[in-house]
Amino acid sequence: MSGLTFDEDTHTYRYNGNVVPSVTTVLKPLTNLDMVPPHVLQAAADFGTAVHKACELDDLGELDLIALDPALVPYLMAWRKFSTEHSAKWVHIEKQVHNKTLGYAGTLDRYGYVDGMSTLLDIKSSIELYPSVGPQLAAYDKALEEPVIHRMAVQLKGDGTYVAKHYTDQTDWPVFCSLLTVRNWCTRHRITPNL
Repeated sequence: MSGLTFDEDTHTYRYNGNVVPSVTTVLKPLTNLDMVPPHVLQAAADFGTAVHKACELDDLGELDLIALDPALVPYLMAWRKFSTEHSAKWVHIEKQVHNKTLGYAGTLDRYGYVDGMSTLLDIKSSIELYPSVGPQLAAYDKALEEPVIHRMAVQLKGDGTYVAKHYTDQTDWPVFCSLLTVRNWCTRHRITPNL
């Protein structure tokens, strides 16, 4: 996307050189993980990143299965099972998107066809599908310039199974917009919100 850049080390999106908030940054107030030790959170984040990368490389036909960490194999098998059982065909894999009107950006996991329907999909390896997934998918939907019939998440599990969930709550988008509005207002007034 012209004008949009992403710095992976700092997880910073810029549009024409100006920093724009990420979808995950905007949604941060919805996820309170303060009770989890930082090293545990970092390990979970690193593992989730590895699961995503394995699925991405597999979808692109570039995965070296022999070199794959054995801990990742059940998650990959769950992803393959979902993809086969639902005839998944991807148009976009790990696509950066930007909503120019509202000024936020993010990277959606998958967009394409699931069971023949245009679907925006997020891959999760977390222990549960948190409520914030709905607003997350709604934000990607409004930043993607293609039609979306279904928003869904697929939770991959360590036993090689998966849970697929559709998101249809009409308040998902207003919730994201509300958080973005509060964030932008606080930024303009140099206020650190106490959320």
